[in-house]
Amino acid sequence: MKESDNYFWPYKRRTSIVSAIVILLGLLTTVAILKKTINWPSEQSDTTILIGVLIFSLLPVLLALLDVFIERGGVIEVKGVKIDLSQVSKGKMKDMPIPVNIDVRGSLVNDSRPIEIYDTLRKATTCDVAIIDLKEGHAWWETRLLVLLAGAERLGKPEKVVFVGTKGGVKKCFLGWSHPYELLPLLLNEHPQYAISYQNALAASRQWALVESGPNYPIPAQAPFPQSGLAADFSNMAFDYETGKPNDLLAEQLLATDLVNKVENQETPKKISITRLNELFDAFLYTKSIDESQSPEEQLNAFFNNGADYMAITNNEQYSTMVSRLTVLNTILKTMVEQKQQA
Repeated sequence: MKESDNYFWPYKRRTSIVSAIVILLGLLTTVAILKKTINWPSEQSDTTILIGVLIFSLLPVLLALLDVFIERGGVIEVKGVKIDLSQVSKGKMKDMPIPVNIDVRGSLVNDSRPIEIYDTLRKATTCDVAIIDLKEGHAWWETRLLVLLAGAERLGKPEKVVFVGTKGGVKKCFLGWSHPYELLPLLLNEHPQYAISYQNALAASRQWALVESGPNYPIPAQAPFPQSGLAADFSNMAFDYETGKPNDLLAEQLLATDLVNKVENQETPKKISITRLNELFDAFLYTKSIDESQSPEEQLNAFFNNGADYMAITNNEQYSTMVSRLTVLNTILKTMVEQKQQA
């Protein structure tokens, strides 16, 4: 579990039983002392007090059980329409939290070969959803998000980007989600250099894509035809010198390098706060979710009022997972068919 996935009982579950016993013994001792010193409770209320003591002492166990119920998924049912969250969660999409600023450390980066970006993007392309934690609004730069969106749009993975952040004191609060292909054009228009670096990186990677590689073709020190710009300046990025294979994330490494040199080292990079996020992507940001802490009626209303093909599942406003609308509909339909067959 990350941080604390226990919503009501924040300790290890096995301690709930020990806690219940300690509370029970403590309360019984207190009642015995009061009975002896001030003759309270009276004989008529003895049974009521003891029942109350027992119920109160079981509170840690009940809270731990409630956490288990939430973790495994509850069942929402209103007027015969049911969503079993334990079944819906089986169809959840594979997601990956992206390290802050795509894992390139330092206030300003002087290294012209941000290999960390390559490693992070490599892992991200195996997932369906990238989770971007803006934290308090100082964790991510626009330039780093641009690199992630460019790679996701070009490669088709991750298919979706989820934004979370600290809002109203709630960490990892769900802020919205969207597709990289919807967000990338918007971000490219936010700075004159963004689009220039993006196009130059693509052009340079395409130049090296024309160079043959394989067992019979040693890694060339330079292309067999004239090159210019990024393609010539960073030829050492074009191949993996351990495997001899072409660098299939060359475009993104070149983009990151050019943004470091042309933007991050020249001016203070723009940070993405919640306000800035809405300024950038408001028109294409899907902010509705189904929150597991809401009543069954509210959850069903949230589902039927959400027209998107995918939807976020949250708990107390914190992001949990992404599921397809079709998955939820199949769960509802399956329940209705089973009820019809049993009738």
